[in-house]
Amino acid sequence: MHNWDRLGGDRRSATRLKIFQPAEMEQSAAQDRVHLLNLSTTGALIYGEAAPPIGATVTLTCGLPLGEARVAWAGGRCFGVAFATPLANEQVDALLGAQNALLENASRRLGRVGG
Repeated sequence: MHNWDRLGGDRRSATRLKIFQPAEMEQSAAQDRVHLLNLSTTGALIYGEAAPPIGATVTLTCGLPLGEARVAWAGGRCFGVAFATPLANEQVDALLGAQNALLENASRRLGRVGG
């Protein structure tokens, strides 16, 4: 969740980890494909065709359910969300592990790792 100080600086309570994972976002019974660009236990940076309005509630799934989140800010096609219920560290680790496995497999297929 964004915690803005009085000077406009961003003071997040949880460390964001870079990620590039396709995900599904549901809002008002419509589903859109989006990409997670960073992730923490408390929120995420998302890229999509169009950002939902600030304050909107969305439901995110990325191989596993991430739950409901509130759109905290939006700018162009990127927007930040704050999870209604923080993710467990194990959920974040599972997403990062899945991404790393996909990258390793792709690298092997291209002959860049272990070959």
